[in-house]
Formats: sequence, C-alpha cells, structure tokens
Amino acid sequence: MTKKAIIHVENTENLAEFARYLVSSDWSILSANKTLDFLEKENIPVTKESALVENNQYTLETCQLIQRILETKTSEEGEPEEELDNIYLVCMNVYPKYDAINSEQELNKVCKPVNYYHTTVIKNAVYNYQNVLVITDPDDYKEVMIQLRIGSIKPEFRVYLAGKALNLLAAYENSLAFSILNGKYFNQPFMKYFGAPYVKDMDLKYGTNKQQKASVYSLISKNENYQIQKIQGKEFTYNVIEDLSFAWEQISILFTQLRDQMVVKSKNCDGYEFTTHFTPLLGTVFTVVVKNKIILGAALSSNVLDSFEKTMVYDVGNIRGSVLACSAVIDEDAAKEMVKNDFEAIIAPGFTTEAKQILSGNRNVRLIPSAQIRTENIDVRLVLGGLLIQTKENVLFEKWDVRTKNRPSQSQIDQMAFGMMIAMNSKSCSAVLVKNNSVVGLSQSCVSALKAIKNVYVDAKEMQDRLGKNNDSLAEVLISDSPIPFCDDVKNIIDGGVGAIIQPGGTVYDDEFVQYCNDRGVVMIFIGMSHILR
Repeated sequence: MTKKAIIHVENTENLAEFARYLVSSDWSILSANKTLDFLEKENIPVTKESALVENNQYTLETCQLIQRILETKTSEEGEPEEELDNIYLVCMNVYPKYDAINSEQELNKVCKPVNYYHTTVIKNAVYNYQNVLVITDPDDYKEVMIQLRIGSIKPEFRVYLAGKALNLLAAYENSLAFSILNGKYFNQPFMKYFGAPYVKDMDLKYGTNKQQKASVYSLISKNENYQIQKIQGKEFTYNVIEDLSFAWEQISILFTQLRDQMVVKSKNCDGYEFTTHFTPLLGTVFTVVVKNKIILGAALSSNVLDSFEKTMVYDVGNIRGSVLACSAVIDEDAAKEMVKNDFEAIIAPGFTTEAKQILSGNRNVRLIPSAQIRTENIDVRLVLGGLLIQTKENVLFEKWDVRTKNRPSQSQIDQMAFGMMIAMNSKSCSAVLVKNNSVVGLSQSCVSALKAIKNVYVDAKEMQDRLGKNNDSLAEVLISDSPIPFCDDVKNIIDGGVGAIIQPGGTVYDDEFVQYCNDRGVVMIFIGMSHILR
C-alpha cells in the first residue's frame, strides 16, 4: 500500500537520504516550491501539492489538506489504514528569524510571511500526532527511518516529535513578534510575554563545575548566522564562553562609543559652557585580557603588538587560563608574543595565515574569529524563577562638569574616556588608573568606593615597584564609577603624579576635594552619573 508523506522544508540537511528511503518503502511524497525543486534535482519522485505553494491564495485547498491530516487514522496495531487521502507523515520546518522592523513596509511584510500556511499545517499535524508522524528536525531522520523499518513507531517517540514541532512553532512565532515589537518602528524591548528566537549552537562539555550541564544559544537574525565558531582549539567550556562574551563586549562597547567623533556638553567651574571633543578610535587597536569576568589588563595603541604588550604589563601573573580579545586582525609579530602565553582563547576580527600557523603551536588555545559574534542591548538574568531584564549600560557620559580651574588636556580627555569604559564594565565599585593609554591599576567588585580607591592605589604601587619605575608617575588619570571619598589614599594617588580625576561626584567632601586638586594643579571632573555593574 502506498502511503502519503508531505515534505516541505527550509532546512534540506540530510533530506535526500530520508526522502529516498521513503520512496524505496512505497511512500508517495507531496511537496512544492524549493523543496520540490530540490527533490527533483536529486531525481527523487515527488508530486506537486498546490496547497503548499508560497503565497497560496486558494485557502480552500489548504483547508482541504488540513482536513485530510486531521482525519488520518491508523489501525489499532498502528498500521496505516487504506484510505487514499490519508497523510501519515508531515516533514516540515521553517526558520525562525529576527529581523528588526523599522518601517511600515517591513511591518506589512513580516505580518504576512510567505510560509504562514505551513506553520498551520504543522500545528494541525501535531493535533493528530497519534496518527501522523510530525518531523521538524533533520537530526531525527535517522531514528524515524529505524522505527519505520521495523514497522513500529513508539508512542513516546510520536509525543517527542510533536513536542519538538511545538518548540519550533513557538520560536517561529516569537521571532515574528520580536521582529515587530523590538525594532525601531515600535521600540518595545519589554514585551508582555518575553520571547526571542534563540537556537542552540552547541552543548558544552560541562558548566561552571563538572557536575553542571550547559549549552550555548544564539539569537537568529535574518540572513545571518551568529554562531560561535573556532579555527582551532579544545572544546568550549561554560567559563570560556562567558569570558569570550565579556571580553568581546568590552571591545564592542568601546568602539561603539568612540570609533567616531564623540562630543559631550561641558561646563567650567565659572559656569561657562563649552563642548569636549574626544579623539575617534578609528585605526586604534584595543586589547583586553579577561579571566572569570575580571579584567586583567587593557590598552590602546596604534598596532596589535604594542597594544598587546601594553596590556600584558598590568597583571601578567594571573594570565594563565585567561581570554584575550583584540579589535584588529592578529598579525605575525603579535602572534609570536601571544603564543608564549597560556591563553584559553583569543578572539579577534581575524588571523593572518602566518599568525594562524604560529598560534597552532599551542593546539589547545581556541582561535575565535569575531565576524559572526554580536552583542545585544539587553541584559537578562534569572531571578526568583523569572527573568530580570534591563537595557545595557551604553551611555558613557551625558555631561562634564569641570570643577577645577584647569581643563584636561586632549590626552587626559581620551584616557579618561578609555578608563571610564573599563570602569563601566567592571563589577562595582571600581576604580581605574590609566597611563599611556594602558591600565596600570584596577580594582573591581569592591564593597565601597573607599575600598576601591585603596585597592587601586596599592595595585598601581605594586606594579610600579615590580617594574622598577619608582621615579616615574604612578598614573596619568584616575577614574571611578562611584563618588570618590576624599581620603588619604586618593591624596597618595595625586601625589604619585595623577593629573586628572573623573568621577560621578556627590559626597559631602566634594568642595574640599576640589580645592585640594586646585592647589596641586590637578583636573577634577564630575559626570553626575554612576556606572554601577552588579
């Protein structure tokens, strides 16, 4: 007896083998559009089903096809009954895609997708899952063929396939809603029901600890694949993925903010208003090293090697097992130095042929091209069995209030912007000391700003002693994401040569602190906003 199967898919992976098996087992295949073309090109017998044609205007044909699916029955033994119109297998899938809607024309298009009827067919096949085998994932073709071959489809397998179909439909419909509501047209990232089309990239070896399980999911976007890929290296672990994401986010945020000319409205201590201009970072290389979401070093320079070497000066003792991120293509000169260190992973826009050959000397290090990596503008955390969602911190400055008589130099302006980016993305309370566009002191995740200032002074002093540069200045600028208390440690930092300080301001000792800076020619800037990261 010939049995009928619908095959109409967007993902043709492993489809030819599956379709050939069905035909060899006396199945008749119904299809349309690209799937029909694919099967015919593979010389697989197929019949055109007009109800499946894209933009089908004849709803009666679709209704009739759905009716056939709903009325399909199997015998008590699970065998197909001899009904000519019965359809016992529906193999269909669609791609959930996030495509932000920014115009009315795009809105009308996404509200009427060409494969709308296809999801309706899948949904009705699920309704009759006890009689109709519903297959939406190419990974299941092999098991389907095995169970068909032995002539017994297990009831629990039918339920499993139906569940996967519903999961796909939910992702597809979420993608449409997310595309409409989250785009610029409506700009509603906080929907009543939070749903976005995330697909599993890979299962990880284990989570933070070996007893935990973990997977990586990525947002699907139209015509783009943002899966994490590697050129070489060991399997991914949860901690490495977390550090890769954190490290690359530092690169992305800095260049989003400062790649082009940025200006900030500013005011002198006498009330005179002016504009502060920052030097664009186009052509500048930014390198950062991260371990357990803690920044171990960061620097800006004109080339990859110099940026890397300046980054490595800060906390070289803890580099083992860290992740390196760089904003420029890794070249041969930089690779020769990078391979000497035991990094878990290196992420960059690319690697030259020579660099890949050199870095292959350590087969364990993962090389990640960042072209397919993206960052989102929302921060999501699991809390109390639900989700806590907020927009990400991406406003570096809203204003500058120069409280001292002196204004900062252009070098100090740019280094304060760089340092604030580091502080903004470090766990609060944080303080950063920068010299020559490189981090020379960094305290993160402190219980108070007072503790952060104490730690960053000790940190920078230890580095100065280690490098034998006691006669040099400790740093050029001090940056804090929280209001700085006027204390002995901040006096020591100023006495160590710091020429400019930037902070939110807002303590009862601000006036005294500003006067202390005026007496020593140090620039003090208040930004009137905190950058707290939990």
